[in-house]
Amino acid sequence: MKPPVGRILLRVLALGLALQTAGCALLIAGAAAGGAAGVATSIDNDHQQHYSPMTYAGTVVANVVYCPTKVAFAAVGAATSGVAYVATLGRPKPSNTIWAATVKGDYVMTPRMIEGKDAVHFIGA
Repeated sequence: MKPPVGRILLRVLALGLALQTAGCALLIAGAAAGGAAGVATSIDNDHQQHYSPMTYAGTVVANVVYCPTKVAFAAVGAATSGVAYVATLGRPKPSNTIWAATVKGDYVMTPRMIEGKDAVHFIGA
């Protein structure tokens, strides 16, 4: 006796969802690793200059909101990039465009950004 078409369709959809979810986890992990590398670079660049206490306080306050927002934006973008890759049947251009716009960019605000000396790049290039 053959299983009903509905069960076969449900299994195919479940398999597709499992594969998509597995791919998204890798993309999100990559986004987090990229963010950590960006933080390290930003910190190294700012050790050579001195700023006012208010600039440092403003940087900390700004990062309380900015960092988690950027990480969440990158995570959603990474997941969306994976969905776009699957939805376009493996065409990399749409996926890469979404990835670059959401995952790249600044993950932390620096004192130079607070003072207006550097631009803030929330959206990547």
